Amino acid sequence: MLILAIGDLHIPDRAIDLPAKFKKLLVPGKISQVLCLGNATSSPSTLEFLKSLSPDFQIVKGEFDDNSTLPLSLVITHGSLKIGFTNGYTIVPRGDPLSLLITARQMNVDVLIWGATHKVEAYTLEGKFFVNPGSATGAFTTEWPEIDGVEESQSDVVKEDTIEAYEDSKGEDGSKETTEPSETAEPENKEEEKEEQGVKKVEDKAIESDKDGSDEEDEDNDIIPSFTLLDIQGSVITLYIYTYINGEVKVDKVSYRKNQ
Repeated sequence: MLILAIGDLHIPDRAIDLPAKFKKLLVPGKISQVLCLGNATSSPSTLEFLKSLSPDFQIVKGEFDDNSTLPLSLVITHGSLKIGFTNGYTIVPRGDPLSLLITARQMNVDVLIWGATHKVEAYTLEGKFFVNPGSATGAFTTEWPEIDGVEESQSDVVKEDTIEAYEDSKGEDGSKETTEPSETAEPENKEEEKEEQGVKKVEDKAIESDKDGSDEEDEDNDIIPSFTLLDIQGSVITLYIYTYINGEVKVDKVSYRKNQ
C-alpha cells in the first residue's frame, strides 16, 4: 500500500503552486491513500487536485485553514500499524521530539506524521516512527529558526527513484514482489549515523542550507519543497522522501519496522 503524506502548501498566500515535476509524479491511480496535513484549503483547485489522487482522502486542520469542521488529528490503521497524523501547530514546543513522543503516546500510535515546521524529517524514538513531510511548495514559515539539539545523519540516497519505480517493482499479476521498490537504484552515499539522547534522526543532506552561500535561493529561504510516500508492507514501512532541489527531484529512503 502506497500512502502520500503532504501538507503546508499555503497556496496562494505563500506559494503559487506545487512544483511541476511533483505534479508529474503525483497522478491518480498509483496512490492508495492521501493524508493531508492541512494549510491547503485556501486554494480550491489545489484541494481538488489532492483529492483526485486517491478516493481515500484524509485531511486535518492546519493553523491557517479556515474550515473549523476539520479535525486537529486523525488515526488510521493498516494491519498491525496505527498511524496518527496532525498538522502539529498545537504541539509545544513546535516539532520538539519529546512533545511529539507524548502526543504519539496519547494517540496510541506506532507512527506519528506531523507538519507545521515546513522541515522534512524522519526518525525513530522509543520504537515509534516520526515523519514530517515538510512543505510541498517550500512555503516560508513565520516561526523563528530552531536550533536542533540532536545530531543529524544522512540516510541512503536513492538515484532516479520515482513512483514509477514502485510500479515497476510489482509482478505481472500486480502483487508486490519482495525486492526493493527500485531494483536498479543504488545508494549514492551514506554518512555515519549518530545517536544522542536516544533519538535517531534521518534527513536528506540536501535539505541543509548551503553554508558557503553559493546558493542564493537558500540564503533567503532554506525550506525546500518536499513530500513523503509511505510504502506499507505488513509491519514494515519504507519511507520515500521527495525533495525538489535546483529544478530536480531527489529521493531519500528510510525504513521502519514495528517491534512485535
